Amino acid sequence: MSDNTYKTSDLYLSAYLKAKGLRLLDKRRDGNKFVFIFDDRQDRKDLIQEFFNDGMVNITAFKSAIQDLKTMVFNV
Repeated sequence: MSDNTYKTSDLYLSAYLKAKGLRLLDKRRDGNKFVFIFDDRQDRKDLIQEFFNDGMVNITAFKSAIQDLKTMVFNV
């Protein structure tokens, strides 16, 4: 992956970022967990700050993102 990516193993942060429009590029196994790899954006740090400060997101998009990410992990 290039330097223009952001990686995290936090499922709920990943779902939040996906629901906010960050493009998920890939997922990789790292030991006993998965790392989600996103196309980085200039506002990514702000989105992470929002997440940790009770940011708002469309609940339907968030739920859908969680389901998508879990499906990716369990269908390896």
